[in-house]
Amino acid sequence: MERGPTMTDITEINAEDERSERSLALGELTSTAINDLNGGLPSGLPMPRNLAMVTDPTQRKLVTHFKGRRVPFPVPNGWFVVAESKDLEPGGVRALFYFDRDLVLYRGEDGVARVMDAHCTHLGAHLAVGGRVDANCLRCPFHGWAFDGSSGRCVDVPYGDTKHIPPKAHNRSYPTIERNHMIWAWYHAHDGEPFYDVPEVDEFSDDEWSPILCRDFVVNVAAQEMAENNVDFAHFRYVHGTDAIPENDFIVDGTYKRTTSLDGAFVREGYGLGLGVLRVKGYVTFLSSTTPIDESKVHVRWIFTAPKANGDGAAEQAADAFLSGVSQDIPIWENKIYRDPPIITKTEKLILEHRRWSLQFYSDFD
Repeated sequence: MERGPTMTDITEINAEDERSERSLALGELTSTAINDLNGGLPSGLPMPRNLAMVTDPTQRKLVTHFKGRRVPFPVPNGWFVVAESKDLEPGGVRALFYFDRDLVLYRGEDGVARVMDAHCTHLGAHLAVGGRVDANCLRCPFHGWAFDGSSGRCVDVPYGDTKHIPPKAHNRSYPTIERNHMIWAWYHAHDGEPFYDVPEVDEFSDDEWSPILCRDFVVNVAAQEMAENNVDFAHFRYVHGTDAIPENDFIVDGTYKRTTSLDGAFVREGYGLGLGVLRVKGYVTFLSSTTPIDESKVHVRWIFTAPKANGDGAAEQAADAFLSGVSQDIPIWENKIYRDPPIITKTEKLILEHRRWSLQFYSDFD
């Protein structure tokens, strides 16, 4: 999953001082002040922190000129968040752009959310621009054709010979589920079936935990490169000014990954490329979805909750801490190029292992 700031050495924590433990749970990040002597570009080692930059791209400095494709791999296959459940009421319709294509999201009268390609197969109208929900279908604003978003099939042509609907009147639909207060769509380059599942985060429905807090932002980086930070241990010191988390246990099982550290106080689980759950015991749980906008840009959603015993605002404080850390990564991500193969040291072999693991999520990349 995408990385937030890290813990410092657990031996420095006084186990009887809960406040101290929470304050160190994310690591004592340091940063460098913005340096006006270098034309407004950040002065690193470590990088400056700027929480506002995460959600305000106008504060980012882009100096790399990319020619052609920025990364060699396509949009990955997987489950990705396309909206928060609370933002789509029955009868609601939304225009989306994910997976390098225009999509339409709507909720039928039965309460089920559905996702299809956006443009009608009849004469190409955008189904979200004037389209209306009719029962559990979506009617095109141009000629009233009705599409079943679960299958993508046209089920009604309201004029002419309605006994025969052209068999090619079929929009691509995407398997859709609602879980963890989010709407998820399954993307596969060749329309293949899901080959892993979205985990249920129990804390999100536990009365002992705070209501969820969703923070989202867009970054010009591929999902694979963003996730690569998890195994790039050297960058923690030079980008964030803190040490990497010492790993006690690391498991890879097909599409699933799990890292357990600090005697179980830190657990990071990955489900596919761009979907993960991080738990810091007694401090925070958050789910991460990195939804590809296209092959080199992502829409990140981090969904946080914290124990109510930690007091009001605990989830907000944790979210700010993680986003402050990612603000140090963003200038590097958005200006780096993809080296293939990279020149690395012997201690960085996990970067290559991560790249090999990521191959299983692409249909058209070797």
